[in-house]
Amino acid sequence: MDKKEIQRQRMMRYFIDAAKEIIKEEGIKGVTARSVGDRAGYSYATIYNYFNDLNTLLSYCVFDFLEDCYRYMLNFKDGKIDAREQIIIYAEAYFKYFAQHPDMFKLIFVEDLGKPPKELIESGMKPSVGVLLGENITSCAKQGYILEKDVELLQGLIGSSIHGKLLFFTQGRSVERLEVVIASLRKEIEFLMKGKEVEK
Repeated sequence: MDKKEIQRQRMMRYFIDAAKEIIKEEGIKGVTARSVGDRAGYSYATIYNYFNDLNTLLSYCVFDFLEDCYRYMLNFKDGKIDAREQIIIYAEAYFKYFAQHPDMFKLIFVEDLGKPPKELIESGMKPSVGVLLGENITSCAKQGYILEKDVELLQGLIGSSIHGKLLFFTQGRSVERLEVVIASLRKEIEFLMKGKEVEK
């Protein structure tokens, strides 16, 4: 990586971090070119030297927030429990993380940011949270809890369960307390991941 590319990535990081800080403090509504530029310590016009528009900048924030969540989830890794229970523990941690950061959830899963930046698509990078879930479901198949052919289906169903409940909870449409929603989520995942006799 040459010096010019290092400088480009450094400048992008300044603006990404500034936008993330604003989202955490004020929500998405607080993100403007001027507010991000001021927070990063540069003219707002400089942003457009590195991002096509604000939606492009926010798309990078989306990936970053998902990686932040992934690092948070790793705090709940427990080598003493089986893969099924680990999936539930991770799912609960994921839910609690975004329940506590509803503006992050809204940005990632509700806001229309258009197509992801070409650079992110071409890099082939995938959010680590999805990879983590997939790896643990695959481990369940290897341990004989589920059929290998069901891994992809179960990953989609578990993701839908988590995000559906999060959408209602973060939008204030759920009258249930967080603990009750988490308990319901656990039951759903336990049902989906209940032991099955693997076909031979």
